[in-house]
Amino acid sequence: MALFADDAEWTQAADRIDVFKLYGEWVDSASTSLLRTAIDGIRARGMILAVEAGPLDPVGCGEGVEGFAGSDSGRRLAQRIKEAGGTLQVIALDEPWYYAHVYGGSNACQWPVDRVAQGVAEFVTAVREEFPWVVVGDIEPTPSLVSADGLAEWMDAYHAAVGEPMAFMHLDSDWSRPNWSTLALQVEAAGVARSIPVGILYNGGGAPSDEQWVHLAGQHALDHEDRDGGRPDHVIFQSWNDHPDRVLPETDPDTFTALVNRYFDDRASLGLGGPGGNLAWRRPVTASSAYAPVENAVDGNPDTIWNAGRGWPAWIEIDLGQATSLSELRLTVAQTPTGVTEHHVWGRVDAGGELVLLGTLSGVTTDYQTLRLNSPGTWPAVRWLRIETTASPSWVAWREIEVAGE
Repeated sequence: MALFADDAEWTQAADRIDVFKLYGEWVDSASTSLLRTAIDGIRARGMILAVEAGPLDPVGCGEGVEGFAGSDSGRRLAQRIKEAGGTLQVIALDEPWYYAHVYGGSNACQWPVDRVAQGVAEFVTAVREEFPWVVVGDIEPTPSLVSADGLAEWMDAYHAAVGEPMAFMHLDSDWSRPNWSTLALQVEAAGVARSIPVGILYNGGGAPSDEQWVHLAGQHALDHEDRDGGRPDHVIFQSWNDHPDRVLPETDPDTFTALVNRYFDDRASLGLGGPGGNLAWRRPVTASSAYAPVENAVDGNPDTIWNAGRGWPAWIEIDLGQATSLSELRLTVAQTPTGVTEHHVWGRVDAGGELVLLGTLSGVTTDYQTLRLNSPGTWPAVRWLRIETTASPSWVAWREIEVAGE
């Protein structure tokens, strides 16, 4: 709520933001006083008020499934915003096509696309009883079962049922999908063909700290736009992850508002390769064995893993390119179940040279935990780093290996 105070320290970032989106669940449960404070703060900064909401009515199937909150819920959200003195200008639908058509888990509906579109049309009609000119767009996730053709079919079905094209298509990218950026490019092309703006939700996924989350969110933007030539019409900064813990102040590099400023005004500091970044990022890497790609351990993404495909002993080795003085190693665990592990960190200067033990990490560890090994000030400069696991309750694997220099 500190975001909405008159003197909140995000003036620069606020100037860059056109739309501020509230979650429907929060609008539904917040006190009128808190809702009014948010609405007034958004209006004072010249932003458009948006809400993200699940449009579909559960009918036996859909109970407890994302995307299924229903028309009555949408009508109630609109009424609450009006009562608090606000004007709802944009609705972002919460992944109705995927969860009603593709999703096959508990309480799945797996409706035909036309049936999903009809349910969305009923929701749009209900909300427009309160705000007749509200603009409605959609958010959809991109796990492996999702294709650009499927999303294009959904855009067309929506148009047919609602009587107008969706105002936008926003992609909640699955960062563990190897071709997530290629898919986004294909959806952007489908949007151009239909005059539908396409955007991407940039975040840091499961990164285990604020600093890593902000760097990884920025790297996703660089990979799609600067590396692959993506041109999203909308850029959305949004997190339902454990991080970042703070949105303010924008002068702190590890806050949410600082990420916004980096994206627009300081792209040299954006991503994993900027000043103070991870020296192991995308460096050459080898391993004793690989069931999942060894490069995943240094790709900057904790949602992908290297897996040895076997239990201990197993090792992974990174070539830093030159002899380097190191200050810290951060190792993000990939492990099921929780249990006792032991890892030895070795370094060497020459490819065939003697390995020097830099330290040992041992104890009870769990998935996504980050282990840290700090230099006592006596580590030699090394080019190759090897992490050898000699005890683990699971196959040997790492989500991410990060190296900081002095």
